[in-house]
Amino acid sequence: FAGVIANASLPDYYRSADLYISASHSDGSSVSLLEAMACGLPSVVSNIPGNMEWVEHGETGWSFADGAVEKLTQGIFTAVQHKGNLKSMGQIARDVVEARADWNKNSPKMIEAYQMAIEYANRRVM
Repeated sequence: FAGVIANASLPDYYRSADLYISASHSDGSSVSLLEAMACGLPSVVSNIPGNMEWVEHGETGWSFADGAVEKLTQGIFTAVQHKGNLKSMGQIARDVVEARADWNKNSPKMIEAYQMAIEYANRRVM
């Protein structure tokens, strides 16, 4: 375990790995997952909704039932068995992030959604 890593150094750490693993029980769109995918890493992640929004089982990584340690272990073994495919899976993961996780494209949509929610809440209060 490397401890706390400066943001500027994170890409080097991700690129030195073969696989990103997360056994999170609860998360939205995980920034570290998106960072790992952007650096070309396939992943083994728990099948919580925030992860399943990004990871396609067998294409950009593998998922396992949340809390199922034996399934996590199987996911890691599966990745090892497919070591020859990890680089191409990582490229697909990177392509997914490039296409869908562009802050410059998505932030205006998010602001618009917030504005709609505020307008709706204001109408309900009046």
